[in-house]
Amino acid sequence: MVKDSSNVLDVVVPIYNLSGYLADSLTSLAKQDTDDYRVILVDDASTDDTVAIAEKFLEKYSNFQLIQLPQHMGASAARNAGIDAALGIGIAFVDGDDRVETDYVRLLTQGLVENNADIAAVGYTWHSPVGFGSFNRIRPAEWTPITKQRMLQEVQTHGSTIGGYIWNKAFRRELLNQHQLRFDTRLQIAEDYLFTTEAAAAGERFVYYDRVLYHKVNRPGSTIHSRTYKMRSQEAEVFAQMAEIARNSQA
Repeated sequence: MVKDSSNVLDVVVPIYNLSGYLADSLTSLAKQDTDDYRVILVDDASTDDTVAIAEKFLEKYSNFQLIQLPQHMGASAARNAGIDAALGIGIAFVDGDDRVETDYVRLLTQGLVENNADIAAVGYTWHSPVGFGSFNRIRPAEWTPITKQRMLQEVQTHGSTIGGYIWNKAFRRELLNQHQLRFDTRLQIAEDYLFTTEAAAAGERFVYYDRVLYHKVNRPGSTIHSRTYKMRSQEAEVFAQMAEIARNSQA
């Protein structure tokens, strides 16, 4: 059971028709080496047995909760609903087809609390034949402060060490609410990059932990594999907007 603590991390997981992947993802979240976290599952009106799988975890783990959207609204709307339901010091985002290491939550919370950071980031990998968690634990690591200038550069660059992704980071909830930061539901692509850039522009303190704690799974049919010309054009527009945000924040 989650302790009544201001140091609780809320992990928001948007889910939509993920029956073939969700159980593995939620199992990795259930096996965290701390109790001070909540998992907020937000179902985006799934039509398969995704909800049934989620409900099995709710029955077993008291720190799991489920929000069901009335209709299919997209991942951004689902994440926004999770942000609105969060209560802890920070918010992390996990995609329902990915997996995390057992110390993912504890270390992200540590990054926010012990370093008084606005954003704490950890290493990530795209799922590879090396195997989940097989090479990771022998690497020593420590929290490293990141300047605002470098953070803004990193989050605007595809495949950089820190990246503009949301899932290898924890965001201070106070920062998101103070600046009314939410995902743009109009975007079909790069909404995570825009959100992270806006958060980096609003924040002042950033830290990075150089060890892989998040494993991105390449799922056939995901947005990254089905980008249309229109979506690529929208991505270019979003990146131009991000560059403007970064320039203005440092002016």
